[in-house]
Amino acid sequence: MKRKTLIAFLLMMTLLAGNACAQMNYDLQNPNLRYEKLDESEAMPVLIDVLDEAVDPADVAIIGGADGPTSILVMDEGELSSFALEQPEADVWPKTFTVTLAGDTTLGSTDDLRKRDDCFERVAEEKGYGWFFSELADLFATDDMTLVNFEGTLTEETDKKEKKFNFKGPAEYTDILTLGSIEAVTVANNHTLDYGSKGRDDTIANLEAAGITVSGNGQLGVFEKNGVKVGMTGYCFPYKDGKKDISKDVKALRDMGCQIVIASFHWGSEYREDFTGEQRTIGRAAIKAGADIVVGHHPHIVQGIESYEDSYILYSVGNLVFGGNVDPDDRDAYAARVTFTVHEDRAEAPEVTIVPLRLTELKDGTDYRPVIAEGEEADRIINRILKRSSNMKEFVNGEWR
Repeated sequence: MKRKTLIAFLLMMTLLAGNACAQMNYDLQNPNLRYEKLDESEAMPVLIDVLDEAVDPADVAIIGGADGPTSILVMDEGELSSFALEQPEADVWPKTFTVTLAGDTTLGSTDDLRKRDDCFERVAEEKGYGWFFSELADLFATDDMTLVNFEGTLTEETDKKEKKFNFKGPAEYTDILTLGSIEAVTVANNHTLDYGSKGRDDTIANLEAAGITVSGNGQLGVFEKNGVKVGMTGYCFPYKDGKKDISKDVKALRDMGCQIVIASFHWGSEYREDFTGEQRTIGRAAIKAGADIVVGHHPHIVQGIESYEDSYILYSVGNLVFGGNVDPDDRDAYAARVTFTVHEDRAEAPEVTIVPLRLTELKDGTDYRPVIAEGEEADRIINRILKRSSNMKEFVNGEWR
């Protein structure tokens, strides 16, 4: 047998019925393997590890076990070392876990906008659902979780609230999110009820059916990957007396085993560059209550960041894919690349990298496809954010790639 990968095959499928075991051929003419038939009550043939003398047992990797398919790979030393390095280390702590936080995402438009040739729905039809996040693929697909504010509805409901803007799209628009590598959304915003409670319930059901973790307005979300649990909570204005206590949510998420807790708030004033006193009060209270980081939405433009108690309050990250505006006046936005060192029962203070964005590469109109800003444009957006930030004088923006 040559000393390189020769065989990678299934030896055992998950627990076989006794009669299937009885029908197996145990007289295999393979000089390298020997099988032993067991009693039917044990219901599983066991591999006796007799290998050809030419194969060093140190070069053998056995994958799987009694609870699932088992494969044997025969490799040379270099291949075996590489293979071992690539295996997930689910029980090795601490771990690095990266979350990307981004802005207002509205998939669909209003009844009036849908009459226009440049509406979101027309672009979706012409470009396909993979278009909208295609320029952010490297950013979102290389993290562990991406969280955005889903501002709108996914419903067929026609009975809408009396208001200026009612946003909706079909259920299949969840494909836009999954193709964009977005794993989680908050629905704590002022457009979740655009089509009443039926529209809200449809939206949440459609998002969850697509495998997307949903949180907001009292619904806690938990996303888990490689043994790390990320808990999410979120709320929308109005806030009684300008305050919001999320301590019960944080405790509930910690009790569920979440090492990371993210708090999202829909707050502030639209198109106001400075964050308000109410935003600061709520954001700081959330950090004191145990949230690991706070992210804000609603102003539709970027606001500053506050460094507070070894964490950060991202007062507004701006828009992202926003189908509610065919020609945005302010096209700056950013995503926050947040890296945690995670232990079995907690996470260390986060590290934040600002990734400056433009809502579209077009100068006029929009194609609803945000792009990563580069060069002088990137520097301008970062400086704009830091100029209106608090306690960020020592902050040095790193590289996210």
